[in-house]
Amino acid sequence: MMELPDNIAALYHRCIQGAATAEEQAAFLQYLQEPGHEDILREVLRRGLREPKPLTDLPPEREEVVWQTIMASTGATPAVTPVYRMAWFRMAAAASIAVLVAIGGYTYYRSHESRPLAVQTPLAPGGNKAILTLGNGKVITLDSIGNGQIAGENGVVKQSNGKLAYAADPAGAVTMHVLTIPRGGQYQLELSDGTEVWLNSASYIRYPNRFGDKERSVEISGEAYISVAKNATKPFIVVSKGQRIEVLGTAFNLMAYPDEAAIKTTLINGAIKVIQQGTQKILKPGQQAAVANNTPGITITTPDLEEVLAWKEGKFRFYNTDIATIMRQVARWYDVEVVYQGQLPEEEFYGAIPKSENARQILDVLELTRKVHFEIKGKQIIVIPGPR
Repeated sequence: MMELPDNIAALYHRCIQGAATAEEQAAFLQYLQEPGHEDILREVLRRGLREPKPLTDLPPEREEVVWQTIMASTGATPAVTPVYRMAWFRMAAAASIAVLVAIGGYTYYRSHESRPLAVQTPLAPGGNKAILTLGNGKVITLDSIGNGQIAGENGVVKQSNGKLAYAADPAGAVTMHVLTIPRGGQYQLELSDGTEVWLNSASYIRYPNRFGDKERSVEISGEAYISVAKNATKPFIVVSKGQRIEVLGTAFNLMAYPDEAAIKTTLINGAIKVIQQGTQKILKPGQQAAVANNTPGITITTPDLEEVLAWKEGKFRFYNTDIATIMRQVARWYDVEVVYQGQLPEEEFYGAIPKSENARQILDVLELTRKVHFEIKGKQIIVIPGPR
């Protein structure tokens, strides 16, 4: 394996660590564009590619496409059609540049791209939004009230960090509450036993204001990351779409949206038992149980945990993901309607982008594949096959 010149190696490392100045980053990119540096460029790509696999697995003719497309993106050669699977290779310093490395191709993305301002539509990202329904039927929109104790509810406090917390009140009556997260929202909940729940967009959890003596049971629809407080004598039960999860103390991610093809339960640590129609499986850390809609049986796989937990970390992350799955996530987070024209592309996409960006930026990244483009009409995104 060839070695980079010392000065270029130093620039490379500063770029991928996010420590390079704009001038240093520009100098590094300029160096890679110069004639005769093709081998160095390929070496940088091999070292910087984090997913889905190293470019050393590609045949030479495919690597040549990488080089040609880099040159096209920086204006050095005529345009070359990029290929359609992407992974992020970050070269940070100036926030306006991110480099996209693809299996067999490369394309350049600028967050401050040259699209005319008149046609930009800033579809704003979601935020901390939730609706609390109390046992007496009273409805409280949490993002429209101040922080502090919820009126008339002992031990129920809205905190300043987008979190609703319950303290056990043994003397109080047990009532059922529902926390609903609208499209374009997210929220965190601390149950009375100390269990922490992170809820994604278009989700809800139904739970008691305090748990009884025998078990702790909640109902969830949508997506949630749950860190269960340990209690060996009182199991924690999660019910979702006919599936039952039994827990003593652990952390796991549950994805149970009505419009997804399967319920997916991913264990992060500890152990859980997944039960569905008489079948049960005990998961090990890192495993995922999938229960397909209207189909008996539980399938166990080992997913990419970064992709599973990306939503909780404030990111979109795609790995072998089809466009319809991506757009369902976009629809929930940006609270938009997605409409399709024509047949969807079959390619699977790779990529990552912060959820704090507006929707236009993630759409621009997908458009770089030249397999799909988008039109925006108000709160509607139209997905159209082929390049713009």
